[in-house]
Amino acid sequence: MRTILIISLWVLALTAAAQPRVFVGRITDRQHRGIPFAIVQVKDKAQGVYTDENGAFAFTADAAEVQTLVFFCMGYEKKELPVAGLPADSIMVTLNSQATALREVAITGRKGKARTATLGNSRRQLHHDGECYRNYGAETAIKLKADTAHDGVLKEVFVYITGDGDWRTRFRVHVYEWDSLPGRELTDSNIIVAATRPDSWVRVDLSALRIPVNEGLFISMEWISGHGNTQQVLGSEKHPEVTAYNGQVPGLTTGYGKPSRTYSRKPFSKEWEWFDDAAAPRKGGYFLNPMIYATYSYVP
Repeated sequence: MRTILIISLWVLALTAAAQPRVFVGRITDRQHRGIPFAIVQVKDKAQGVYTDENGAFAFTADAAEVQTLVFFCMGYEKKELPVAGLPADSIMVTLNSQATALREVAITGRKGKARTATLGNSRRQLHHDGECYRNYGAETAIKLKADTAHDGVLKEVFVYITGDGDWRTRFRVHVYEWDSLPGRELTDSNIIVAATRPDSWVRVDLSALRIPVNEGLFISMEWISGHGNTQQVLGSEKHPEVTAYNGQVPGLTTGYGKPSRTYSRKPFSKEWEWFDDAAAPRKGGYFLNPMIYATYSYVP
């Protein structure tokens, strides 16, 4: 009887310690328009959720462990709110737009006629050799070197999405400075795209952002829609051994050769990890990297 009583008290203590709370609300801009795929994150923890197309969100967390929620999105100012001051039913958050301006990027040359070059390899060289299975909230970047010695301006980004998985789900595109790891972010707006058909290239026009291209850039895709906070996962039809991922499946290619150019970070984390020799997938001795490339303008 004493043992049963001790176990019962222990269970009650655990139950009291874990206080699940459902956080429900909406993130809007100053015009009361929902901000699609904004992030709601527990401060200092790799735990969060994306809003839907209308800015609405709902997720469950242990109330005892959540002190502050952080609300942010590309192109908007970040906001932090203590949980103690939030309403119990519906959390309404307004984010202010960040003032942005087109970068003044001068492209000069002797002939004065702009040409187009490639970051990475062109689609003619990037044959489909595998699939990249990731989860909601993760981000994958590839380091793309410019194929000329001339400085230029980024034009378009291309990402190959396979027919495996839920290819209609959306992802966010980021551009980072060239460095040993993805450096300062150069995209300052919420760039959301999706495939229109399976096994196809998604084209993203970034020419209006006037992003400078020197030695090269990091281009990344962030998994922002899928099954998210419900923890529901997909299984691959093409590869039955893959049983847990969310959303669309980008293509992988051996077209970038022996070195791994791929970097990733786990859902809602800030730390980048390189797909090193031990972890990077290979095929025939060659590394598999995401099928991503870009174009830029320059004047010779």
